[in-house]
Amino acid sequence: MISSTGASKFPENKGLIEDVFHEIRSILSGILSSVELIELYGSGQFSLEKSGEKINRQAAAIKLQVIELEFLLQNVRIIQHILNKSLTAKRSPTQIVRLLKNVVEDDRYAPLFSKWVHFQADSNREVAYVDEFLVKQLLLNMLFRMQRNADAKETPRLDVIFGKDAVELKGVYLANANDRSLSSSIPGIGQESLQAFLDQRICSLIGYVAELHEGRFELTSLPEGRIEMLVSIPYDVN
Repeated sequence: MISSTGASKFPENKGLIEDVFHEIRSILSGILSSVELIELYGSGQFSLEKSGEKINRQAAAIKLQVIELEFLLQNVRIIQHILNKSLTAKRSPTQIVRLLKNVVEDDRYAPLFSKWVHFQADSNREVAYVDEFLVKQLLLNMLFRMQRNADAKETPRLDVIFGKDAVELKGVYLANANDRSLSSSIPGIGQESLQAFLDQRICSLIGYVAELHEGRFELTSLPEGRIEMLVSIPYDVN
């Protein structure tokens, strides 16, 4: 089963911004909990060695939460422009290979994603006419969505394929219980359940940005409960 979504669906999905704010509130609650635990560990109730280990662990958790918070705030910025009908893709010649690799190798995101992102060059095209900010955010939205919805027992995989006419971002993951709850029949997602995937939070935003670049976004149900997300963006402006 396969379907797609994008700009044509987004105006019907204004609740997306509420979903993003819900995620932001969850992150802020997590940061507050970590701070409270650090205060507890520093109160002298634990040995110095154990306190140090626990504080370092909570500090690392806060760092990751702040990274995701910054990413979500950028989503809010984009969604605001979409709802105001003021978002345009400022496409310019961009070293697309370097752009996408820099995102994955960034110190903030490399610990999270670098091990399961793979680059494949099927052509020698390196320049694409894209909006750097929007394409970077599109890639991060795919990565964070896969991270949230993947079953922990199987590592997700995202292939960045530089083809003859377009760049393809193909992510495959085993759906966790949260993702499976959208369908009672994975494998073999029904059309209504598949539309639930498409309308769920970030998929509409991914599709919208792809369409702004004259590209496409597709979501496919694979055997054994796996989900494939595919974005294709042409190098050139038609």
